[in-house]
Amino acid sequence: MILCKMQPGHITGVKKLLDDCFGESAWSEESITSQLDKNDSYCAVCVDEDTVVGYIAFEAIMDEGSIVELAVSPKYRRRGMGKKLVELMLTSCSGVKTVCLEVRASNTAAKALYEALDFEPISIRKNYYDDPREDAVIMIKKVYE
Repeated sequence: MILCKMQPGHITGVKKLLDDCFGESAWSEESITSQLDKNDSYCAVCVDEDTVVGYIAFEAIMDEGSIVELAVSPKYRRRGMGKKLVELMLTSCSGVKTVCLEVRASNTAAKALYEALDFEPISIRKNYYDDPREDAVIMIKKVYE
């Protein structure tokens, strides 16, 4: 498996991964391309034999960052890939002092991953997610260079 910065050639694979992970609520190819093209964005993938099996998208404004998407193929979960993607993002985004994210309240595996990486829950966003309607837990991490 290879972890690397996302390239335009990965877009179709990222779309398939997001469809597999999130179904109808997955980003469109246009949204993925837009994320990749943003100056304040960092996107990375994990590729196994030409198949995108992990993806992270991160945005930074000044010294604040946000993980806007993290997906790992169901077949590759519980192997440390999500952790490696977050760690790669954290080391690739210099100047960022604080990173935040939203995670489904019911997603205990993701919350455990983020807590293991020193993210702390700070608030709840009521009814943030659709299909099914669910609250989001807002988590934050202080990053020191």
